[in-house]
Amino acid sequence: MTRSREVDRRRTLLMICDCHERYREGTHGFTLMAQSIRKMVIASRMATLLTEQNGSGPTAKEIRSELTGPHFLGTYGKDCFSMITDEVRPLLKNYDNIILVGIEAHVCILQTALDLLEEDRFHKRVYILADCISACHELEIPLALDRMRDSGAVVTTSEAILFQLMGDGTNFDDKFISELIKEERENTAKALETLLPHPSNTAAIKKT
Repeated sequence: MTRSREVDRRRTLLMICDCHERYREGTHGFTLMAQSIRKMVIASRMATLLTEQNGSGPTAKEIRSELTGPHFLGTYGKDCFSMITDEVRPLLKNYDNIILVGIEAHVCILQTALDLLEEDRFHKRVYILADCISACHELEIPLALDRMRDSGAVVTTSEAILFQLMGDGTNFDDKFISELIKEERENTAKALETLLPHPSNTAAIKKT
């Protein structure tokens, strides 16, 4: 039986939202966010889909280059804010957990989360990775996180969810995830410091 602290990757879908290269300069911490998303794609080895806003150009190269193999379900164009389009909705029946990453926190990510949470089965099963989302204006981010948490989503981090995907940590095939987490520790720290809201000046991560 799966323990509550574990997230079954076989029943989990990673959804990457609108990380277009053209938004890099105008989005708070875009490159750090993209590196965190790239880490998730490499490490998670679970079903993943990408959405792109029609007419907005290609997804950032560091993310796009990793979206290959049998776990990648494809790229879905959209004109609306939410990722839950007519093409995407039928896929949801195959999954119990949804992980949301990308931009913008207070628009597409928020509206996607609210759409998912209309289904009772996704209550506390929609995971928002706070070091993998952003917005043009950084002050929008904590408000969006609060709204999603209040609505029934789980706000966590890329490292925390990767350890949950590893279960109890005894599966030898997952050892590479631990190694990747170690390799990415510096980038992860920078992403956390840049993208996560800190409740006070004393809560910021100390530079080493």
